[in-house]
Amino acid sequence: MNKSAKKSGNETRDRGGDRTRTAGKLADRRVQKTRKLLSDALVSLILEKGYDEVSIQDIIDRANVGRSTFYSHYENKEQLLLFGHEHLRALSLRDAGRPLDFLPFYRHLAEMHELVRKLLSAEKSERVLTRSLEDILQGSICRLYAPRLAPEEGALFMLRSEAAAAALVRLMTSWVHKGMPCSPERMAEESTALLQRVLADERAAASGRTRKE
Repeated sequence: MNKSAKKSGNETRDRGGDRTRTAGKLADRRVQKTRKLLSDALVSLILEKGYDEVSIQDIIDRANVGRSTFYSHYENKEQLLLFGHEHLRALSLRDAGRPLDFLPFYRHLAEMHELVRKLLSAEKSERVLTRSLEDILQGSICRLYAPRLAPEEGALFMLRSEAAAAALVRLMTSWVHKGMPCSPERMAEESTALLQRVLADERAAASGRTRKE
């Protein structure tokens, strides 16, 4: 193969790769746009009549999409609710060894107070939201503390981490129900202090093992 032919082949492959990447970006944007339409529709409907009264037909009518489009993205409205609250993932650890950062989450709750109040006042959405929060918090706590534990302490730690997550969620939901009487900054501090108190034994045990080693 001469140099000219080889160069032409490389250019063809490059153009093909560029087209594939462009098509992928366009598809991603379409997915994001559709999901935002569905999420915005759900939020507006919750504010109008409450989560429990919203049907999938209501959502697709408001978003102006087909039922097959909805089910290509979500299995049910619970999944859509959680996608629309991806900010909950801000409670995840930024990296191993750093503490949970509660402040962005509390600030978001304050900004979306009316929506959050509606979600927590309906039985189904309250259950979905609190369970998701507890799972996220427990996962973050486990990533932070579990690697430092001896194997025999794992079972007790799981109980403590579950209790800590439940206590933190109760603190958050009580704050919302009572009309957010304290600032997000104060609530973030209280959440951090609560987590430290519940998990104090884990930190002490880890510290003791380090000294022995």
